[in-house]
Amino acid sequence: MSANMILPIHDVLSRFISTDHRDRLFRDAGLKFLPSPQEPVRERQVAQVHQTVRREFPDDWPHIMKAAGEMAGRVVLDYRMEPAARDLLRRLPWSLATWMLVRTTTQNAWTFTGSGDFRVVKTSTLEIGNNPVTRSEVSKDPVCVFQQTVLETVFSQAIDTRLSFVETACCAAGSKACRFELAMP
Repeated sequence: MSANMILPIHDVLSRFISTDHRDRLFRDAGLKFLPSPQEPVRERQVAQVHQTVRREFPDDWPHIMKAAGEMAGRVVLDYRMEPAARDLLRRLPWSLATWMLVRTTTQNAWTFTGSGDFRVVKTSTLEIGNNPVTRSEVSKDPVCVFQQTVLETVFSQAIDTRLSFVETACCAAGSKACRFELAMP
């Protein structure tokens, strides 16, 4: 998986906990050293970081993951998407631009799904089956705030700021897939 799945969490955690506590959390996930932004990270390590944040910060994890997801989305926009491509997407009708960005997202899904099964149900509905970030986790509510926020940041900033994503189903909550629904109010 992409280092972008954990590096923003590392940065955001500094606002909530001590540097020692943050570094211990990452060491416990098998990350003695932070990877470079271009370096892939084992999905087991990504999952452990995500799950540990949810477990250790039951009240704050949604805020931590949302802030980190926004940072990760900006990284995608700034370093993985050419300005000319963003310009083109903004000029197209949002439905066509969304279709194009969904195709690009599918080609790069390994970066945020690892061995999970990324599927496009329809242009406005994306799924991650067997999501490695939620494996062995149990929750009554969806927990993929990070992935939802990355998708929302990329789509809303690249196409139209009115676009949003909502996680409507989650593997951790007993669903077969984590489902993200795109909406335009």
